Amino acid sequence: MGRILQIRVSAWTYDEDEVVQAWPKLCALVWPQLDRWGPANMKRGVTELAGYLPDALRFSDVPEAQKKALRPGAEKVASILEAMRAALADWDPRRANQLSDALEDALFELEKEAPREFLELK
Repeated sequence: MGRILQIRVSAWTYDEDEVVQAWPKLCALVWPQLDRWGPANMKRGVTELAGYLPDALRFSDVPEAQKKALRPGAEKVASILEAMRAALADWDPRRANQLSDALEDALFELEKEAPREFLELK
């Protein structure tokens, strides 16, 4: 790494529309919350979904029983995201890739548990 030029190992979502297609209920929970208290031009990729999911769940108007049921999955997603970011920071792309797969799997599992009513949240 040079004095001026920095090299980074990073992760980003190529097509944000795929996020909504893959996890429509989770997006319906998170994006309206971000629209209320997030930056106007917030990216809506996988890492953003995973990162804001615990807070969106905590501050949403979702019934407490649903929050309680989904909280462990949301915490798992956040934990995997944190580990993936650490692997990227440590320049360990192989581990980061494994964790990105685990992150997507955890989001798919949580999507299955999320109630259909999330699609009606606004």
